[in-house]
Amino acid sequence: MDTEKVYTTSLRLYKNRPVHHQAYRYLKEYNKDIFKTKDDFIAEAIVYFAKYLQQEEDVQQMKLLNTLLENQKEQFCKIVKEAVSKAQEEAFEKRGVLEKTVQGELSDGGTIAENREKEEACMEKDLRFAEFYGAFEE
Repeated sequence: MDTEKVYTTSLRLYKNRPVHHQAYRYLKEYNKDIFKTKDDFIAEAIVYFAKYLQQEEDVQQMKLLNTLLENQKEQFCKIVKEAVSKAQEEAFEKRGVLEKTVQGELSDGGTIAENREKEEACMEKDLRFAEFYGAFEE
């Protein structure tokens, strides 16, 4: 066998250690229909277990992250509430300034609500006028 293409390692299993005894039993009874050799069985087992450990580590990190986020939840909510209330105050101030500006520009000196009513009344007249002439076109 070409030594450049092969990794070699040794494995010692001690008879007086229960886990070692159990591992030895599994090695003796591995499923030969699935794995051609013990080498394949051991390699698959190592890779599978390493991936399992990585998943466990990822789960632990996610739990830690969730705990940190839960601890910061109250502070985050406070910051968001402050930002929303500040934005509402600014919008309210801008609305007031806009209403005053519009109020000053109105020629008849009426309020915004009155002007809206007048505008709606004019629109309704225009619609009726358009309907009237639309009836002649048919």
